[in-house]
Amino acid sequence: MINPSFVTGSYYHIYNRGVEKRDIFLDRWDYLRFLETLDYYRKEPQSMKLSDFRRGMIKLRKIEQQIDIVRFFCYSLIPNHFHLLLQQLKEGGITRFMRKVLDSYTRYFNTKYERVGPLYQGSFKARIIENDEYLLQLSKYIHRNSFPLKMWEGKVYPYSSYNYYLSKQSHPFCDKEFILSYFSKNNLKLGYKEFVEGGDVDDPTAYSLLIDPDD
Repeated sequence: MINPSFVTGSYYHIYNRGVEKRDIFLDRWDYLRFLETLDYYRKEPQSMKLSDFRRGMIKLRKIEQQIDIVRFFCYSLIPNHFHLLLQQLKEGGITRFMRKVLDSYTRYFNTKYERVGPLYQGSFKARIIENDEYLLQLSKYIHRNSFPLKMWEGKVYPYSSYNYYLSKQSHPFCDKEFILSYFSKNNLKLGYKEFVEGGDVDDPTAYSLLIDPDD
């Protein structure tokens, strides 16, 4: 698919999976590294690459007026793919952010597992979110993404923003209050947990927009 033009202020579903549908997260540390990468590159400018920052090879320079170029609302990392719900805050922000994230994580993964070549199935995919109903259904879809994982059945899945939505704990970089406010202001009888777990994605038309047919 061809990604849409990214408009500052607009909301997008960003997703991709491993090349040949291979797993891109093999252990706990891989998930945590990807989350760290998302957090690190969501702001500009950076004084160095994440790998250099983590190794302490370059003296950290204090950065004045570092700003967010994307805003996170929810995410889910599954063994062979990921889903993000983002808003672009700066012109070209999503493109620069995703390029840095995917390049950084590929270098980490290939070094750790002694492999070469692309890690993802082509460029990342993106769908623009054009209305509030699609936004809510997408958050539900993303947070339900881990439900089929049998090994996590009945447990808290740690590599998704969903647990933060159900607790009073703030997330380090994900704005959960934006979506939760729809329920506190517009639908007092329906909580977010009931909305997500009460059934499948409600609108078949909206569901058809979430992912490509062969994903």
